[in-house]
Amino acid sequence: MSAPPSRLAAIQAVMVRLTVDPDFGTRLYTGDADARVVDLQAGPYRLTDADLRLFQAVDARAWTTDRYRRTRLVQALIQEYAVTTAMLGVPVLDAFFRTDAFARVLGHHGSMAEAFGAWAATRTTGSAQAVVHFETAVCQARRGHRPAGSGLVTAPGTEGLSTPEGTLAAWQAGLAALGGDPVSAAAQGLRWQAPALARSLEHLLIERTDTGGLGVHHLSAGVVGLLRYCRQPRSRAAVTREARRLRVPRKAVGKTLREMVHDGLLIERTP
Repeated sequence: MSAPPSRLAAIQAVMVRLTVDPDFGTRLYTGDADARVVDLQAGPYRLTDADLRLFQAVDARAWTTDRYRRTRLVQALIQEYAVTTAMLGVPVLDAFFRTDAFARVLGHHGSMAEAFGAWAATRTTGSAQAVVHFETAVCQARRGHRPAGSGLVTAPGTEGLSTPEGTLAAWQAGLAALGGDPVSAAAQGLRWQAPALARSLEHLLIERTDTGGLGVHHLSAGVVGLLRYCRQPRSRAAVTREARRLRVPRKAVGKTLREMVHDGLLIERTP
């Protein structure tokens, strides 16, 4: 008889976590109750005694024979979050792999980089947090993930972001300070502090280009708000209500949606 999918997913998630987080391994091998709970998309799964024995039958040292696995993951985050790394420091990135936020990625099979961005934002405030949100939006644009479903949905590779005015310029200044090699800058311990930003907002379209590059443009607050709202498929009626909430004039809603579809910002999926 085959094992239930939830059990297989939980065991797989634990196996990966053991190779990255030795502290978790210590807790699991000593029978820590919290370490036995795996957060899956279908809901929590608690490792049974039989499951635990499967892991304990393996020498704990075997999970960490690849000494640099976590280092490679940290490097991958540095490359995607160059300015965030310069603000927070490499030890903070490394600490991410000991968190429940990282464990949820293993259980939900989501994007590690996007999960890191959400977690890093909770470690910052003010200008620094705005820059983290910007780099997270860049990361999302590169991946272009959209849930399945019918309705209006923001085109993959396209992200909208409303952020304090000056965020884009601050991020560009941060990149320039790193000299074009964020990994080398991180290895040297180079740090950077985000400048104060305005209270007013700038509304940005961040999009992945056909050549794999990145384009950033200023748009209206209403259009950017709709791009964010439609990151998951929405019915036309729901999008119309959201447009009105975003203060798009009633007579302009239909035209705005038609133009967004025509310009490739929104896609209309049929059932």
